[in-house]
Amino acid sequence: MTDAATPATTDAMPRALPAELSIYSAADTHAHMLRWLDADRDTRVWPVQAGDVAQADAAGVQLLLSLSHSLHARGQQLHLVAASDALQQACRRLGLSQRLSQWLDA
Repeated sequence: MTDAATPATTDAMPRALPAELSIYSAADTHAHMLRWLDADRDTRVWPVQAGDVAQADAAGVQLLLSLSHSLHARGQQLHLVAASDALQQACRRLGLSQRLSQWLDA
């Protein structure tokens, strides 16, 4: 089991975003995302659990954009599972509703 601040991945469950996806957690979350990228070059569609995100800001959404671009460059695709209201609102505020829809529909 992981704490809410630690993005995780196991064979049984998708990778998970932390409860706080913001400038305050960006460095740690980015480090976890880099490990995810290093560990999995074969999965075409990447499920990432996003239902526990309670706080999200521009820095957190920027991390998701960066992850999405990195995956796309490798022929992979981000799929957000159960995006929280907080994450959806942050994406809308930043004018990224269409991108969020793509991540949810992957």
